[in-house]
Amino acid sequence: MTQSRPTLAELRRRELYGPDARIGNLLARWFARPTAIYGTWLAVRLGLSAHQLTVASLVAALAGAASLASGSQLGFVAGALLSLLAFWLDRVDGQVARWRGTVGINGVYLDYLMHHAASMAQGFALGFGLAARTGSLGWAAAGAFVSAGWMFLSLQNDCRYKAFFQPLKRSPGAFRVEGGAGGRPSPAPPWPRRGIGMLTWPSYKVCEPHVVLMALQGMAVLAVVEPSVWEWVWKGYVGGMAVLAPALATARIARAVWKGAVEEEFARWFRPEPVEPVQEASIGGPHLTSVCRSATMDG
Repeated sequence: MTQSRPTLAELRRRELYGPDARIGNLLARWFARPTAIYGTWLAVRLGLSAHQLTVASLVAALAGAASLASGSQLGFVAGALLSLLAFWLDRVDGQVARWRGTVGINGVYLDYLMHHAASMAQGFALGFGLAARTGSLGWAAAGAFVSAGWMFLSLQNDCRYKAFFQPLKRSPGAFRVEGGAGGRPSPAPPWPRRGIGMLTWPSYKVCEPHVVLMALQGMAVLAVVEPSVWEWVWKGYVGGMAVLAPALATARIARAVWKGAVEEEFARWFRPEPVEPVQEASIGGPHLTSVCRSATMDG
């Protein structure tokens, strides 16, 4: 493979038929990843880094939010398209990093920050755009609720894994990680056919970023072909999300704490290793010391 000038065929083999080809949502697998290959082909030839493309994705997402916040018909269509561009660039940056072998924790960190910033801006912009269009500040408040709901749905996962590092850093011993290798891609859990899951499963799904993005594209089409219907759908979407997203986030956090889900997941992933005594030589003769390997990343 040519690292500096890959062919489209080489990129397709890596991204569409490689080990990670089935990972991701439908929009990524069927649209963004196959078409991002062309962007990756160009980006590698232009010498662009994965970090630069991540920043470009963030710029597109924030520009899309600003367009949505204008409240105009043209602004909404532009905002939806810019949001789609941001999603597409988010696939390009990963492909560039994998091709060049520069995948690392720094890139993942920047990627997560970009996702949070884009989600927060987009949620608020949807409400603020209605406020600008109708003159009612209540829609701006609704946008703030949408933004907070989407943010906390995402942050509850981040906070869970951040909490994992507290016992890992405090422990003088070592931990064995179980479940971290293999098993991917795993099939998505099916829609439950009974119980409260029948309602919560689709509710969580409609709050996922790629589903929100598809909803934006649908509303953008309505803005062009049926402007009067588009505004009512926009209002219904923001009003519904302003209630649904915060309620789901609150319920998920409360359930995790009530059921001890964070402790349970930590126990499934990390198993303490017994400390092994080893023989060491010293000036005063051999003595035993304990091997204390700490599973911390800060040394």
